[in-house]
Amino acid sequence: MSMSLSRRRLPRASALLLALMAAGLARAEFDAIEIPLEDLVNVRIMSTPKFAENADAIPSVVSILKREDIRLYGWRSLGDALRTLQGFNVTNDHTYTYAGVRGISAPGDYRPRLQILIDGVPINENIYAGAPVDSAFPLDLDLVERIEVVRGPSASVYGGDAMFGVINVITRSGQSLKGSELGLALGSGQEGRARLSWGGRAKETDLLLSVSGFDAGGRSLNFDDVSASGEPQRAHGVGAENGGQLFVRARGSDWRFTLIHSERDKTVPTASYGTIFDDHGHRESDRYSLAELAKDWQINARTALYQRLYVGEYGYDANFPYDYSPDVARVINRDRARGNWWGFENRLVSTAWSDQRWTLGLEYRFDTRQYQLNDDPGYGCYGVGSAPCLNDSRQRRQGTLYLQDEIQLGSANLLTLGVRYDQVPGQESFWSPRLGLVHDGADYGIFKLLYGTAFRTPSVYERFYVAPSYSYGNPDVQSEKMQSLEFAWEKRLGLTSRLTAALYTFNLQRLVSTDTTGQAMNGSTVRATGLELEYEQQWSNRARLRTGYTTQYAANAEGGMDNSPQHMLKLNLAVPTGLAGLMAAFEGQWVSERRAAGGSEKVPAYGLANLNFSYAPATQPWEVSFGIYNLFDQRYQDPVSVDEQLPITRWRMPQLGRSVLLKTIFRF
Repeated sequence: MSMSLSRRRLPRASALLLALMAAGLARAEFDAIEIPLEDLVNVRIMSTPKFAENADAIPSVVSILKREDIRLYGWRSLGDALRTLQGFNVTNDHTYTYAGVRGISAPGDYRPRLQILIDGVPINENIYAGAPVDSAFPLDLDLVERIEVVRGPSASVYGGDAMFGVINVITRSGQSLKGSELGLALGSGQEGRARLSWGGRAKETDLLLSVSGFDAGGRSLNFDDVSASGEPQRAHGVGAENGGQLFVRARGSDWRFTLIHSERDKTVPTASYGTIFDDHGHRESDRYSLAELAKDWQINARTALYQRLYVGEYGYDANFPYDYSPDVARVINRDRARGNWWGFENRLVSTAWSDQRWTLGLEYRFDTRQYQLNDDPGYGCYGVGSAPCLNDSRQRRQGTLYLQDEIQLGSANLLTLGVRYDQVPGQESFWSPRLGLVHDGADYGIFKLLYGTAFRTPSVYERFYVAPSYSYGNPDVQSEKMQSLEFAWEKRLGLTSRLTAALYTFNLQRLVSTDTTGQAMNGSTVRATGLELEYEQQWSNRARLRTGYTTQYAANAEGGMDNSPQHMLKLNLAVPTGLAGLMAAFEGQWVSERRAAGGSEKVPAYGLANLNFSYAPATQPWEVSFGIYNLFDQRYQDPVSVDEQLPITRWRMPQLGRSVLLKTIFRF
């Protein structure tokens, strides 16, 4: 599907959009709606009770994105949703999408330093320790009930990947579907998507089954950095991919079983890692599977035991076409990774002591397989011998003990004390304390103070990916450590609006980056400060507004960090159009200039706008939406990891222009 709006017609279209939105707001009732904003008050945070259940009682800023937001704004991926939040910087190198936060978003860094969960289950794999936020994310976004984002160091309970917070993706219940749903979508770049889901109850068991598939032919994109002469070249099939997701869940009153599986195969014609430009033989595939069985035991009226057992598998396959042989015009370099793991968790939660809630947890994880392979099939390694360039297999065990106490001090104060101990044989052991204080100042708002420490152990990729063609791994690289202090203030302006401010500072020691040869190393200490402001408003006619501003600065001994914008502005506005069931939603984002290539280059600032129309007739079992992304066809670039293997050095990646997506859902 193509987009034919001309540039001259866009101002008229934007004026019409603003008129529609103004009319919608003019009709909005500013009196308090009957039910307070669930997003701000009553939603149970983190479905597993590792944290307090009320957002107000968590000593850090909490953002909640609901299923209605996903539908109204037409978000296509988890990354689309996260980029609307304060402090988040989402970038794309046309292989993966990366979510950075609070000034730490190094180009090409697979590990987001965020713990990403689905229904409380961590999904980070055990090779790169990554958790994708693009189409490789193992859950169809249409199955999401809400996305809970808890900022600040949470390693005292969630472990080393939770340096900057926790993202918990809560799935819909089977009962919410009450039958079957069929979702279909067509979009730019020959994109097609289909989903078939069924949900309901069988006696006392809530069931949800869903299968999704997608295929995209990709689009053309001009590159100005792939030839020694500097002549622009055009790549075809950028963004081409296919894959799918399977989700199965059965949940009773005190147990649940979950099965997640996803696959994605992506074409990468961008000449990354020095491959042949515009060669569709460059493909990178991800496969992910996770099964979990959980059981809750109510020991007595005040004490409960939560147990879960899980097993996971991850596979990565890539083919890189090269012309480095004088005798063979095209050689396929093969990269493979295989990961398997299993583990269990026991968590005891008790309110037996007056005005306190204790959480005591024990976790064990065994990475039974961490395998990496790189070779040139039929050609050896660079034509030398028959041995592969890399053939490395590892195992790893980790044991964890954590304790947290939430203490009610009078009617207006809640003190949170937590500590976690992690033991990884052959590596460092870690103590991760956490201190939080929440004060309800009544008319003055809610005040939150959070101090925490966190750690991140190097991934097996960062330590052991060593090959003659790409020597990245460093067995001597050490774990990262962080100390963070955060102050937040939340003020409700009636029942339908909220103003939030968060001021933070942190020191991040031994940040894993790369040296001038491209090998992993520990850098100097990163010191960062930032301020995040956000305002939310809802009206009784379903109109809603969320807007905010972020200013941040992160720097090490060499200066500011790459891909770390100092200023960001975000705006999300949805209003009724006057036609029953038809909503218009506008999204705007502005990101200031960013450093790149170790600070030697800069990528200009950019602004993006998206527009989505959604129509859901009240009496009909169907709905339809039409989204326009990058509405004004903005030409912008993202910093990427420095690639020295091209004819010239690459440090930035052009992004795609305007695209559209038409989507419909049928219920039966």
